[in-house]
Amino acid sequence: MNDIQKEFHPILERYIPIADMIVATFGKFCEVTIHDLRNYQSSLIYLNGNVTGRKPGAPITDVMLKELYQYGDNIKDMPGFTTRAKDGKILKASISFIRNEEGKVIGCIGINFDITSILTATQILNDLSMTPDIESMETTPEVYAKDIGEVFQHFIRTTLDEIGIPIDKMKREDKVSFVKQLDKQGVFLINGAIEQISETLKVTKQTIYNYLDEIR
Repeated sequence: MNDIQKEFHPILERYIPIADMIVATFGKFCEVTIHDLRNYQSSLIYLNGNVTGRKPGAPITDVMLKELYQYGDNIKDMPGFTTRAKDGKILKASISFIRNEEGKVIGCIGINFDITSILTATQILNDLSMTPDIESMETTPEVYAKDIGEVFQHFIRTTLDEIGIPIDKMKREDKVSFVKQLDKQGVFLINGAIEQISETLKVTKQTIYNYLDEIR
């Protein structure tokens, strides 16, 4: 069943029939999303299919956020990469970025196809999916969050694991390193990130701004 937001950017609205056509062609194992990238916190504005369990109003994924932070309007489409959803489903995904007349990225259309059943079927189907060995297959984890809080918690948890120091044991240089790692992943592109990270580190918002000035 389609979920649709009342107002769309006219350019993004043109992609709705394409999204519906793709799902009609590939069926219940396919999900197509349209994101309005002018608002990362609730970028998902249109969804047809139910593979990742999200609804319109869900935030941008971590994979898209990192790519946008690194490349901005020069970002390239991401066709045919393999990822794994939170519930363990193996997905074949593609993302195509949508630009306005000035070439600025304003949105994207994404396809998520659940290939879990295909990968456990016969060798012929395995050859068709181009992944003959499920166990050794490399996947790129992607966070399909239902709200922006999940995105923040993902980045905080993975960055803490990388640094290896509990927050209550961190010295100033550790906190600067923590903020630096988050900044590299594009976290501070999200509205409310300064407040969220300042609360996590138990410092003021101005302190976070000072850390960012220091590392940039």
